[in-house]
Amino acid sequence: MANRAAIESALEAWRDAERRQALAVDGEREALDREVERCRAEFQQISSDHMVEQIGMLQEAEGRRRHATPSTPSFHQAARDTEDIASEIWKSAHSNDVDTPQTKANQREGPPSTAPGSN
Repeated sequence: MANRAAIESALEAWRDAERRQALAVDGEREALDREVERCRAEFQQISSDHMVEQIGMLQEAEGRRRHATPSTPSFHQAARDTEDIASEIWKSAHSNDVDTPQTKANQREGPPSTAPGSN
């Protein structure tokens, strides 16, 4: 299970590599370019593994809700689980969007996103 601490650790390693890359002298640049790419790829893999896991949990909870008799404790628990997991997915995606170092590949063109229902 990819947890938030692993994601944050990978993100910090990526940021650290980018900071060092920005200060590199010519002899260090090539190795730091590779390190930045490796750290970025590791962050993206851990982050996507976590998202896939969360989506699987969401699908499982939605399946329980869909098959439960409406207005029963099992129905309401599954509905709460679905809502909690969906909220966690949104928070994780938003956090990754905000916290990820900006590159040409991930620059936002529109206004920043807001949490559902916060407008």
